[in-house]
Amino acid sequence: MEITPSLNTPRKSMKKTLLIAGAAVVVVLGGLGTAYAKFDLFKSAKSVYLQSEAESMMKFSADASKAYGEYEAYMKPYLEKPVHSTTELSEITVDATIPDPQAQKILDMLKSAKLVMQSNIDEQKNQQSGNFEVHLQDKKLATIEYFLNDTLMGFRLPEFYSKYGYIDLKDRDAVKEKLGEELPKRFLTYRDLYTAVAIKEDEVKSIVTPYAMLYASNIKDSQVTMNKEASFSEEGLQANVRELTVTFNQEEATTLVKQLAEKAKADEKLFDLIYSRYHNVSTLMKDSGYPVEEISKDEFKKNYDKSFDDLLADITQTDKNSKDQIKMVVLVDGDHQILSRKLIVNEDNKDDTIWTSVAYSKGADTYYRYTLNAPEEGKEGELSFTYKATEQNGKKAGKVGILIKETKDPVLDFSTTFEVTKQDKKETGVYDFKLVAEDEYSAQPITLSGNVTLSETATENGRDSEGSIKFNFDNPTPDMPKGVSMKLKSKQEFGKALEIPAMSEANAINLATITDQQMMEIQQEAGMALEKFMAENEALVQQFMMP
Repeated sequence: MEITPSLNTPRKSMKKTLLIAGAAVVVVLGGLGTAYAKFDLFKSAKSVYLQSEAESMMKFSADASKAYGEYEAYMKPYLEKPVHSTTELSEITVDATIPDPQAQKILDMLKSAKLVMQSNIDEQKNQQSGNFEVHLQDKKLATIEYFLNDTLMGFRLPEFYSKYGYIDLKDRDAVKEKLGEELPKRFLTYRDLYTAVAIKEDEVKSIVTPYAMLYASNIKDSQVTMNKEASFSEEGLQANVRELTVTFNQEEATTLVKQLAEKAKADEKLFDLIYSRYHNVSTLMKDSGYPVEEISKDEFKKNYDKSFDDLLADITQTDKNSKDQIKMVVLVDGDHQILSRKLIVNEDNKDDTIWTSVAYSKGADTYYRYTLNAPEEGKEGELSFTYKATEQNGKKAGKVGILIKETKDPVLDFSTTFEVTKQDKKETGVYDFKLVAEDEYSAQPITLSGNVTLSETATENGRDSEGSIKFNFDNPTPDMPKGVSMKLKSKQEFGKALEIPAMSEANAINLATITDQQMMEIQQEAGMALEKFMAENEALVQQFMMP
């Protein structure tokens, strides 16, 4: 049997060996790449810091865009369609002990009272109308009706006088002559002002990005140090992190601020952004007849340049040999998420923390805390905002807090816990809150606590809401109630057209040109209507007349 040797076998083995070796190299390099990206092996402290800042800014921008998009979607029907709303306040209960029996009767009567507010708003046409009704013991007592558009504003009390009283801004000269009041040519709306100052996201990014690049290019490797063995712990989150400290001495801080100021002064895009919004608002106000003294673009530019010239002048007067420092300390996790940030000013070898923040999203948890400190001699100034939420399975629960202090005692301390549940088209929220506020007329602060429940259901053409409000004064004075509670019910319908009544001599009186004869007629008709009202509600009136 002839055996033919295979000359290809060694070559095949070599190829196989090379393939295995190549795969191993790919795995190793891939692992190193992952380690490089994830754990920042071989990266300098400066690179880790700048990448973390970039990642955090992109996340902030994405979160802000998402939140604004949700707000825009919620508000869209209110801006694009007429909206009819009916809101009722009922079961109004005041928990108080009042010696005056007449006053106590009023409080007792509130339990059977109901306040009904109806409003119609058409943002597209800048029109509003509505009424405010007072009901008592299932009977409507009185109504105030109103309407408003660009140039017309009117109201009436139909139970006491049949005609509308109105002011037409076309008669603004007559109003000024009669009452001495300067009225505009048209009434402004929130939408007018929003449109005038609105800024697009891309517009902001294109302007801000060069300043971020300038900041990054000014950071030297020697300014950034890293401690890889640090830890973070707050509100239930514990993590191994890297502590990055960015230090600016007096000369470095001065150089950075000087370059930023010089760039901003010469930045035509930034100037145009600021001036165009000022011009939009000024033009809107001026065209609408509001007293505005708008300065020219050249004058605005002079003031703009002067603000930076003053800053640059102050910078040149700083002592470059000073040992004072500004330090920023950030804690960064393995995903380049900046979990916390501190801004510290060192003067005369004393550290003062002027800003601290914590922000993270981990799984279902989101947490923010922002604190601005203003340390002064003998004071502990602080403004702080905190937010924490856990969202899963259609339920969001958490807490919100606001704290303002000048000394150790708070000027304002507000906190609330909340739980919001979504199911199909219904959203239900329960909010428990507590408030402590400084009282300038008393040594004791005002403290109250309470609860708000609100459920909102999306309907085919609107939203229906109902809920309750209750709050209690923890330390009431003798002249204060112990607590107040009420029920709330609201219905909103989108697309329901509204009509403002046409004003004529038959149904309205122009308050700008009202005559003495018309005033006399109003007094006579209102007087007769009041007598009729007293007669129809005799039992109610007697309750207040009797001791």
